[in-house]
Amino acid sequence: MLHNVSFTTANGVLAFEDREAVLRVLAQEQTARLAAEAEQAALATIYTVATLATRLGISVRVVGDLLREGRIRYTCCGLKAYRVTELAVREFLGDAAAPPNTR
Repeated sequence: MLHNVSFTTANGVLAFEDREAVLRVLAQEQTARLAAEAEQAALATIYTVATLATRLGISVRVVGDLLREGRIRYTCCGLKAYRVTELAVREFLGDAAAPPNTR
């Protein structure tokens, strides 16, 4: 059974001929929103040198070398107390379209 359904979005008005089309669009929007929220939560992760070594599967010494060489962006929170964001890790791994490495 066809129904004329319309609703307003930020970009204007969408009109659908049936309820199933509306439900499909809403499900896709919800899936995209949940994926974006999960991505933001992951990017909020901050690593210490030890946890970053575990994350990358390398030694603490190698992580320290990468930080000192400037290959991974970091923030210094005291004497040798480095903190690295997930975004910086993804930049290093080549998994993110992000600005070039700067300290």
